[in-house]
Amino acid sequence: MISLKRLLAMDADDAKSHSRLAWLILEAVACHAVESDAGERQVFQTCLREIAQKMEETSDAGMLVLTGEAIKSIETYNRGVQQSLGSQVRELQSIVSLFTRSMLQISKGSAASSTTLRQIERQIEKSSQAADLRTIKAQLQQSLEVLCEEAVQQERRTEQVTEQLRDAMSRPEAAAVMSEAVANLDMVTGLPNPSAAERAIREVCAAKTNTYAVLLCVERVEVINSRFGFSVGDRILMIFGQHLAQRMSQTDRLFRWRGPGFLALLERTGPEMAIRAEVARIVSTRMEQEIELGGRSVLLPIGSSWMLANMANLTVEQITQKLDKFSAVQAGATANQ
Repeated sequence: MISLKRLLAMDADDAKSHSRLAWLILEAVACHAVESDAGERQVFQTCLREIAQKMEETSDAGMLVLTGEAIKSIETYNRGVQQSLGSQVRELQSIVSLFTRSMLQISKGSAASSTTLRQIERQIEKSSQAADLRTIKAQLQQSLEVLCEEAVQQERRTEQVTEQLRDAMSRPEAAAVMSEAVANLDMVTGLPNPSAAERAIREVCAAKTNTYAVLLCVERVEVINSRFGFSVGDRILMIFGQHLAQRMSQTDRLFRWRGPGFLALLERTGPEMAIRAEVARIVSTRMEQEIELGGRSVLLPIGSSWMLANMANLTVEQITQKLDKFSAVQAGATANQ
């Protein structure tokens, strides 16, 4: 480093030589600057070259000031490059981590493979050195090979099970069972149809269990059918049926009733007020269905009305009358909207 006293004592030739040397150094730094952003690199190069030009034109005392500017410019640019590279590394870590999580979700591998992938995910988040990443890469490659092998084995097992099912379904008794099952399904929602619901009502009445019948009717289905077509109305019913099925207990039984109705049979021992509160929570969720109409999207709200009846001490006829009467009232109310 040249001291101020020594710099002032230089003759013209010495100063010119040092100025030329500084220019060469700054030009080399500018030419070989690491690029993280093309625009920022160009600005950095222009700044250094302007400083180098000033060094050739300035007095000896001004060299220190310009040197300080050059050092600050280099420091600022390198800090920006470091931050950019760090951001890129974090993004790559995030991408690989997302990949491993996705593999965990879509794969059906063994518990050991899943545990290994989770460990690799945590290592990736903490890694900062190239050596760490090379080690993780080798581990990830090994785990993926295991998962691929397990996937092949699972595919073979699936083929074996499919073949066994195909053989079983080819038997006359199996075909009869399937035919009966299909006959008891509602084709729109995939739920058991009204005939299956009536048989379930008779079973409950015969068993005299403490069961509640809940009839839920989707509102404005007839209006939707007339305005947008039956396919849209069927979609609304299917979505509502899925909504109910996802929120009911595994022991509850859900059926498609006549018209826009769904029948749920809930076996409960608590007070009726608690059952009503439970059903109210299920239907209180705001539901909408987006449809395409004339090149634009339309959101259709999905609302419902419902009734609850304690099946204790009621006959099959009395229960079905209550359900049909409520359905008729709701259909009339919808028609008047």
